[in-house]
Amino acid sequence: MISRLRLATRIGGAARLLAHAKPSLPATTRLMCQVPAQQTEDKPQEFGQFYRDISSLLKEKTGETGHKLLAGGFLTYILSKEILILHDETLLAVVMFGTMYWVYLKVSQPVADFLDSYSQGILARFNGYKEKRIEMLTSTIEEASQVEYLHSARTDIVEIMRENNAMSLELKYRNRLHEVAREVTKRLDYQAEIEAFHQRNAQAHIVDWVEKEVVKSISPQLEKESVSQCIRDLKAMAPA
Repeated sequence: MISRLRLATRIGGAARLLAHAKPSLPATTRLMCQVPAQQTEDKPQEFGQFYRDISSLLKEKTGETGHKLLAGGFLTYILSKEILILHDETLLAVVMFGTMYWVYLKVSQPVADFLDSYSQGILARFNGYKEKRIEMLTSTIEEASQVEYLHSARTDIVEIMRENNAMSLELKYRNRLHEVAREVTKRLDYQAEIEAFHQRNAQAHIVDWVEKEVVKSISPQLEKESVSQCIRDLKAMAPA
């Protein structure tokens, strides 16, 4: 009990010294004026951000050493009131906390980098899926616009198909006329050949009949006179 009273007396003296060491209002104001304005950036919440926010708030209100004095006064208070008793378990807790904090400092950055890379990979996959989805929707919109254009050109397409059908019918009609004309020409040529054949046969028959009649009409005396006349003509034609 006496040791506790001595410890409380020492702690109380330290608290009074800390109270006397508190900076005055002008000094605090001067320190606050000397603190450079910090630029606020939108960063993700990190471990210990709440403590840093409280510390920055205390720095703005009390100066650079205000939060340290507050922590020292609070520690002195809990020690003087025996809220926190220094014994083996307390030292073990401090050592464990220090060890855990050291492990946190060593492991937090690699783990954070790994988690960042993993989250970036997930984000990249989602972005790839989003881009593919956008491309698919864009192609769908283009196809829909093409279908709409075809729908608007439906009248022209129907008119073109009607004209094509009319041209096909006209071509078939002309082909049939050509076939008919060709068949008629063949029949007329055949008829002309038959007529020419009959005429040639008739002419040959008439020529044969005339030759036969002429041969029959020639007598031996007439033949002899004809031969004699031919000889005289040849002699007359010969040079003297």
